[in-house]
Amino acid sequence: MGFLLGAFGKLQAGRRVRDLQARLMRVSTKTRRAQRQIDRLTKSLEAQKKAETNGVTLMQQMLKMSMQTTLQGKYGNSVFGALDASASAESQQAYAQYQNDLAQANARAEFMITQMKQQIEEKYESMNDMMLEPLKMEEESLQTEKDTLESQIQIAQQDYEACKKMEQADAKNLAPNYTGQS
Repeated sequence: MGFLLGAFGKLQAGRRVRDLQARLMRVSTKTRRAQRQIDRLTKSLEAQKKAETNGVTLMQQMLKMSMQTTLQGKYGNSVFGALDASASAESQQAYAQYQNDLAQANARAEFMITQMKQQIEEKYESMNDMMLEPLKMEEESLQTEKDTLESQIQIAQQDYEACKKMEQADAKNLAPNYTGQS
């Protein structure tokens, strides 16, 4: 009877191992797919963020050049003659006012650019939370399922080995004795 129980148990345990391995394979595939999606989305968001940040930096440079051109137009070329010692007091005062206006314009532009960069940072942080978190949660869930299946496979393999030993042990008792001895 132990032989039959061992053989049947071995068949059942073997089937369970194969079923669990097939499920593990499907879960592993889904996990890899989720990881690839996360990687692609992360790279895409980083590239978009970098492009927007570079656009703001380019805007900053253009804004500074525009401000200098505007202020030069406002004060005229006479301001730049104030750089040498022979310039009149009026020219030197105009040049000082030009420098002051330029510094204020640069400070306003810097503040605006900093605000824009902060908005970009917040936008992409929000997008990360909104788009990546569900994928990360799915990946985590699949990883947990994968770990569970791996432990179930180990248990099923141990059952298989135990049933195999039971079958082999009782098979020795069922073998006919051809020596004529009892």
